[in-house]
Amino acid sequence: MFVITGASGRTGRAAAEHLLAAGHRVRAVGRSAGRLAGLAARGAEVCEADPADPVALTDAFRGADGVYAVIQPNYLPDHPDFGAFQDQAAASLAEAVAASGVTRVVGLSSWGAQHASGTGPVRGLHRFEQRLSAVPGADTLWLRAGYFMENLLDHLGTARTHHRISAPFDPGLPLPFVCTRDVGARAGELLATGTWHGTEILELQGERDVSMREAVHVIAKAVGADDFTYERTGLAGFHAGLLAAGVSADVAAMMAEVGEAINARHIRMRQPRTARTSTPTSIERFVADEFAPRFRTAHPSKAG
Repeated sequence: MFVITGASGRTGRAAAEHLLAAGHRVRAVGRSAGRLAGLAARGAEVCEADPADPVALTDAFRGADGVYAVIQPNYLPDHPDFGAFQDQAAASLAEAVAASGVTRVVGLSSWGAQHASGTGPVRGLHRFEQRLSAVPGADTLWLRAGYFMENLLDHLGTARTHHRISAPFDPGLPLPFVCTRDVGARAGELLATGTWHGTEILELQGERDVSMREAVHVIAKAVGADDFTYERTGLAGFHAGLLAAGVSADVAAMMAEVGEAINARHIRMRQPRTARTSTPTSIERFVADEFAPRFRTAHPSKAG
């Protein structure tokens, strides 16, 4: 039996679905049982537990052959200290792994997590890796995922209104765009069939590197908008815009720092691209399946 934390999130849900489809028993853990109803309908055992509650997590982990350990990867925009939130969840997960006796863990991390500083929220994942990897008797494989394709969905508003996507990244900088369902599926596959000892790292780099300029070109073609453009936002303006939108000072500073780190290649992939570090979903497939349908909900004439 495998335990999936964050099972109502994108990668957690994909990991659980992969394991269920392969005939494995799954215990899906999340804050709300209601949000796990879809997995329950597929045969998963549902366990409601707060990620900051090590006692509840320990109960959820007992008897497991392996655990997918996830700290919420999305920013909490109004959180006054997002790093403290990450550290609390990391401490709970590590305590639960140790107390439950689980010996096999796949953890969700991020490209750039080898660095202790200068990486925005990835700093918290560096600390997560250090804390969980120190649990005696647990073999831990860290998936350092690249830039989530789903981040493009955050731009749907300006895409619909202005046919523009704005971000702080250099337009021609190649980014390891990766689809979250591929990350989750790989986590499930590795839990069930992978072999590793001690602490290992696996970067997940997507189908290929794609710049923001290329990603926007793919979107323009998919939605039939020749005037679609990419606009690079300066880091100072990006930071000021976040504050104006109500994002906390702590989170706004983190988001600006990660933009700077990616542009400066402080955050970058280190492992060579191989079949093992690559994942199947292309940017074209993601845009066709996920971005374009959402875009067209406001543009019915483009539905064909």
